[in-house]
Amino acid sequence: MIRITLQKLTRTITSHSVVTLLWTLSFCLTTATAAEKPPTYEDHVLPVFREKCCSCHNADRKAGGLDLTSYQQMMAGGNSGDVVAGGDPDGSYLWQVVSHESEPTMPPDADRIPDAMLNVVKEWILGGIIERDGAKPVAQKAGASLALDSGALVKPSGPPVMPPRLSLEPRFSGLRPTTIRALDASPHGDVVAVGSSQQVLLFQPRTCECIGVLPFPEGECTNIRFSRSAKLLLAGGGVAAKSGRVVIWDVASAQRVMELGDEYDEVLAADISADQRLVALGGAAKVVRLLQTVDGSVESEITKHTDWITSVAFSPDSVLLATGDRAGNLFLWESFGARHWGDLKGQKAGVTAIDWRADGIVLATTSEDGTIHLWEADTAKKIKSWSAHGGGATDVRWLSDGRLVSTGRDHKVKVWRSDGSLESELGTLSDIGTKVAITSGKPLAIAGDWSGQISVYDVTKPSKVGGINSNQMPLCRRVNLAEKATAVAEKAAEDIRLAKMKAAKVEANFVSQLSAANKSLGVAGSEQKSKNVELEATAVRVKAAEDQLGITKLKAKKAQEIVRSLEEIKEQASGNPEKEVANEIFTAANKTLVDTNTSVGLAEQGLQESQAEHAAVLKEKQVAVKNLADLTSRASQLNEQVEKAVANRKSIDEQHMDAVKKYQSSKEKLKKWQDELVFSQAAAAKSE
Repeated sequence: MIRITLQKLTRTITSHSVVTLLWTLSFCLTTATAAEKPPTYEDHVLPVFREKCCSCHNADRKAGGLDLTSYQQMMAGGNSGDVVAGGDPDGSYLWQVVSHESEPTMPPDADRIPDAMLNVVKEWILGGIIERDGAKPVAQKAGASLALDSGALVKPSGPPVMPPRLSLEPRFSGLRPTTIRALDASPHGDVVAVGSSQQVLLFQPRTCECIGVLPFPEGECTNIRFSRSAKLLLAGGGVAAKSGRVVIWDVASAQRVMELGDEYDEVLAADISADQRLVALGGAAKVVRLLQTVDGSVESEITKHTDWITSVAFSPDSVLLATGDRAGNLFLWESFGARHWGDLKGQKAGVTAIDWRADGIVLATTSEDGTIHLWEADTAKKIKSWSAHGGGATDVRWLSDGRLVSTGRDHKVKVWRSDGSLESELGTLSDIGTKVAITSGKPLAIAGDWSGQISVYDVTKPSKVGGINSNQMPLCRRVNLAEKATAVAEKAAEDIRLAKMKAAKVEANFVSQLSAANKSLGVAGSEQKSKNVELEATAVRVKAAEDQLGITKLKAKKAQEIVRSLEEIKEQASGNPEKEVANEIFTAANKTLVDTNTSVGLAEQGLQESQAEHAAVLKEKQVAVKNLADLTSRASQLNEQVEKAVANRKSIDEQHMDAVKKYQSSKEKLKKWQDELVFSQAAAAKSE
């Protein structure tokens, strides 16, 4: 890389640091053959020091604070701390640089020293950095080495790194959320870390559920960083005007692996290098300290800043460190040795955030002047800047595809193209935006604000998909509320069950009435049909009676005419011998007339009776028709009532199902919080 070439050229400049001293020592080592016994300082190492190094590193000069003329002075180390660790070449800075396993390599701008020399140094360290023949080896100092292989970008691999089951008992819970000052997302796992007072909260960003609480008794957590490997989580903070410290956890085990720093004020900015060898921290003291993770010692200090340190960030390859302060000063440094690399000039107000692009070529910064700046690291030159947030830009993060997400005092969360053009606004926060983070995989933007609210946005849509509660409730209160909610849900489910039973009874009653009405309707229909038949029959009989009456009247009329005729004949036959015969005929005809008239009377009576019967049947039919109409109307009303009752019962059924689900959900939540409380209590007892 261009950076490496420039770096090697700049490293020829003399410096009173342990790094420069070790480069010099690498030139001074002479060929030596290890004896059968482990090499010693006096017999094997000191002669090399005297020949090549002690002219600068003696009791009088002590370049870099290191005197190599005696074993005791060498073991005391220099201004940057110890240079060797007994039994641990990988943990000895001397071995790392002379073997070219770490930047800066020793000697500078030269090939690695011969293997024979390296073997002497390595065997001496492995043997326990023995002072003289017969002396005992020096035990290795206790401490966890977090160093990874250097020389390449650290890219997460393997399965996502997730924490184990952790206690959900918050160490602090307020009346309302506090300002989000510390927020980061794992580069290789569904985990978001939120710092607050006395704790670091872990969340699953896609469900927004809290999955763990890491105690931070050091005070207020002001900044959070996942390592680029996703295996470590760094938290910095402390108590204002009193103390400051950085804590590192192993994510997979959730165990503290290191506590670094001993500041007199809270740590305002901190980061861990990608190779996990260095931690940079700064605060109100205006000093950036670089601490070695192998033992916590100070590797170097940066004192050029004129105001509070507000942001620090290592490059992805661990070679460079960017630092910014409240006055707007922004610098680049070589990570090891803190050699000045360049000034990044152009911001008119305080630096609020620094973030490196994944390739390490470009870094982005935000400022209280509202701008976002892009810088080329190798040349320390500005590439582009633009106004991003009115009132001030507070944070910025790179997306893996080269876009950026930022927030600021205008409450906005924005997505920018690399050319500075606005792509989209993800949303508006409830207060001043303070922090943003980007999750791994399908990117989600996590944005925190001054009021303590945390919003989750889908960058691809864009849209808000949820919110994270940074003010977690104590488990005892959760259990208490869950118990009350469960009791309320149980009563609601029981009340609806009783209402469901009542509705079922009402429905059954209407169904029964409708069934009876339908039965009566059938009978009424049959009765109406019967009356129709009877009415038709009586109508036939009335017609027959009318016809019979007509015939009888006609006969009576003819009989009357015959009687009149016979009466005239009888009068004419008076006195004649035929008179008796005429009288007999007249008497017979008259009798026929009387009989015919009697038949007419009977026919009239029969007609009247038929008409009366027909009228009675007609009236009965009308009654049957009205009864059928009434029953039909009643059945229709009952049918509507049944439909309403069925719909009401079904609605109550659904309400009951929902109520039962809510009750079951409440029971599950209650059990969950009860289990979490038991787990938390057990974990607390175990930690004691």
